[in-house]
Amino acid sequence: MKKNVSLLICTALIAAMVTGCGSSDSSSKSEADSSSTSAVSTEATTISETEVSTTESDTENKEVNEQYSAVTIENFDLTTEYTEKPSAVITLTLNSAEIIAALGESDSIIGIAANNNVVEDVLPEYYDSLSKCDFPEAINSGIPTLEGILGLSPDMMVLNSYYFNVPVFGTADDYKGNNINLYVPEGSYVKNGTIDNTYNDIRNLGMIFGKEDKAEEIISDMKARVDAVSDKVSGKDKVKVMAFDSTNEDMLNVAGGTGLEQSLIELAGGENIFSDVDKQFGAVSYEEIISRDPEVIIIHEYTNDDTDAQTKLDLLKNSPDLANVSAVKNDRIIIVPLFSINPGLQNADFVEKLAKELHSEAFE
Repeated sequence: MKKNVSLLICTALIAAMVTGCGSSDSSSKSEADSSSTSAVSTEATTISETEVSTTESDTENKEVNEQYSAVTIENFDLTTEYTEKPSAVITLTLNSAEIIAALGESDSIIGIAANNNVVEDVLPEYYDSLSKCDFPEAINSGIPTLEGILGLSPDMMVLNSYYFNVPVFGTADDYKGNNINLYVPEGSYVKNGTIDNTYNDIRNLGMIFGKEDKAEEIISDMKARVDAVSDKVSGKDKVKVMAFDSTNEDMLNVAGGTGLEQSLIELAGGENIFSDVDKQFGAVSYEEIISRDPEVIIIHEYTNDDTDAQTKLDLLKNSPDLANVSAVKNDRIIIVPLFSINPGLQNADFVEKLAKELHSEAFE
């Protein structure tokens, strides 16, 4: 699923990043409000207002931390303790940034890696807050390096597990040794993960940011939507589905049976024809696709490439080998953003969209 490009190390402007997504420039207010009668009075007014602003900010931070209840999180074989609410968060998954925004904590984010997504993929209600966040080159020009991340001075990082497979990224101990807490979305490492793992991520991030009630509200809404779909498709015949992710020489990479998407397809009333592939994603031949004859094909759109979805659609429709596959012949191909099948809030959107394609009669 990942597209690796050459590695670059970027020295980011830390002073600009530690303010988070929603901060404003206090100096402009000072200049507007200061007296113009003399240089001395102007300077004095500016200094006075800056001191007040700093004092108020420090007081607010102190009050937040005094109200914060320490929490211990068990995740990715790590036991992590939080004694203060994170205030300088890097998230290497835009999905997790969306969860943090939904919790009302986007101001804590100092850097986001978009990967194969774009910020426009997030739900409209979180676009304004997340589009104001920084997308530093140090984490958006290939696989981030340990050095590049340390240069951004985070106190917490949220990331999918596959980053640890790349030596230049470093180990969990490297980050722990630099006082950076880590959270790894369960759907990126738990074998046979389900949407319950997404709920766990929302719950854990809610605890970390002191927003447990808001997290439970989000989870309750997602569960209600998914349960409504399950009720509508209950008892109906499963529809054979293939999820096409990317090309692999003369083969196609498809969703296997051990990842989150397997569970989401089942919730929508589908049957993943490659559920026996013992991977989250695996390469299969055209012959295997023909023999298993999917009735519906899902295309994962890598939205950072404007041509990605159309290129994949053209490949399926113009392949003589696949011409008689039911999904191609009957034009039952749906395009979903890759974003929606990675652990996050939009897993419920994916279930709803797929179920309406598989069992349209149930939603009339």
